[in-house]
Amino acid sequence: MPLLIAILLLSACNPTGKVITTDCELIDNQIEKEDCYVKLAASTANKEYCKAIEDKMTVDYCYEEAAVASKDLNACNDISSEYWLAICYKEVAKATLNQAICLGLDSISDRDECFGYIAKEKLDYTICAGIAGFEKSDKCMRSIAVELENPEVCNALSTKIAAGFCKKKVAVEIEDSSICNDISIVQIREMCFDSFN
Repeated sequence: MPLLIAILLLSACNPTGKVITTDCELIDNQIEKEDCYVKLAASTANKEYCKAIEDKMTVDYCYEEAAVASKDLNACNDISSEYWLAICYKEVAKATLNQAICLGLDSISDRDECFGYIAKEKLDYTICAGIAGFEKSDKCMRSIAVELENPEVCNALSTKIAAGFCKKKVAVEIEDSSICNDISIVQIREMCFDSFN
């Protein structure tokens, strides 16, 4: 019986005497070990695993992954680098489909990506209005109009020309030439009908 207890104790401890709580502790290579902790934090949505990581950038990456997995914006506050903090906010916004978080992003490209992703996931073209620049905003709305098979969404685009091409795209996608009649610009309307010949 004492031999069995000794074997159990040896198998439950690593050479430092700490109790092994994860398979990550068994990995010798530091980079692979830290990568293991990041994956564990993300898969369990538990940021506590990040505390076992030594590299500061990897710790921040780990906190970001755990925050996204847990959909907890407050978990981003453990991040020390501005780079990973911005990514954390953006990715939590996308994971929770909360466009209000997008407004707090400093980078215009991050904000645009955030609004665009949420608009497409929710199929809500009004969210596209948060995207800077009418070209990107129009593209977002056009993709939703096509996805919803709804040419009325095209009326929200920035110009009659953009709305016309949007309606043409919807008409062609759903194979409904009657939509072409709703295009106000003659040349685009003709192009639309030509698509069906």
